Amino acid sequence: MTDLSPVNPRVRAIPGQQALSPARPDGIDPSRARESVRRLYAGPPLTAADLSAPLLVLPEGHRSAGALPGAVPLAEVQATVTRWADMGIRGVKVFAHGHDRDPYGTGALTPDNLMIRAIRAVKAATGDAVAVTTEVCGCSWTSTGECVLRSDTGAIDVEGTYALMRGMATQHAEAGADAVSPTAMLAGSVRTVRTVLNVKGHREVGVNPNLAIRTRLYGPFKRLMNTEPARGDRRGLQLESGRAQRDTLVQARSWMSEGADSLTLQPVMTAADVLVRLRDITDVPIVAYSTSGEWDALQTLGTEGMVEYLAMLKRAGADTVLTFAAEHVAAYLGGHRG
Repeated sequence: MTDLSPVNPRVRAIPGQQALSPARPDGIDPSRARESVRRLYAGPPLTAADLSAPLLVLPEGHRSAGALPGAVPLAEVQATVTRWADMGIRGVKVFAHGHDRDPYGTGALTPDNLMIRAIRAVKAATGDAVAVTTEVCGCSWTSTGECVLRSDTGAIDVEGTYALMRGMATQHAEAGADAVSPTAMLAGSVRTVRTVLNVKGHREVGVNPNLAIRTRLYGPFKRLMNTEPARGDRRGLQLESGRAQRDTLVQARSWMSEGADSLTLQPVMTAADVLVRLRDITDVPIVAYSTSGEWDALQTLGTEGMVEYLAMLKRAGADTVLTFAAEHVAAYLGGHRG
């Protein structure tokens, strides 16, 4: 009877055939034995250019500045993003602490609101060196903390929400945003944003919708930015974790059919399996968002642990990792080149 067991443990035998590599009687694997060969076969490392950083712009005098990395007042935006650009970080996602809130999110459409000033500040400091993505969502601007507008009966005001998102996306593009991110997972929202950008002459501005899985890992961000919805949750506008792998793929296909140029998966710490499957079905860029609730956990890993974790997300299929650890990891990588 033919012995089909592999003679080299690193190479599986094909049924009916011998293994492809002869055994090493001394047990030494030449692909790991010498440092020069290990470097040759190591594959592309994680670099600062693989990272994007959340920029949480707070009102002047806000007592929680620094509560999360990247949480700064407007006066510190230019210095912050210049530092990140000098470290090799190539992307930021801008969130603004909303003001003048009302049930209709009208503050989001005022010409000189905090988001608009933040976009302009980032672009003035970094030009094309840093790609700017913005959050297009009602949660920072509605008095209810809702991502969408609601009617007097509590139903989603779909057309009103579309109008708010169209206005926000247009203003962000005019201020210099490179991509806009419709955050509320409302069917048709990507199409309405893509359409208005095209009509307004911003065809080159990307649309990067969320694939948001329900989780507690958004908590620190929601508390800092005051976006906790009055109803207590966003069920119906997020994916259920138990069905995340299947439903995320369905939603991703839907977003791409509506005109999405890229996708953001969040939170990624508990959805690495989803990231792998998502990479299998699409070639569009994928942003893996390591959300605010992951920051405490990442700190317990230590810097090298953070690097390993973020490198795993890159291997799993992320084109960029949006993470509160971006500056910390970029500084480490800059000091350990080669």
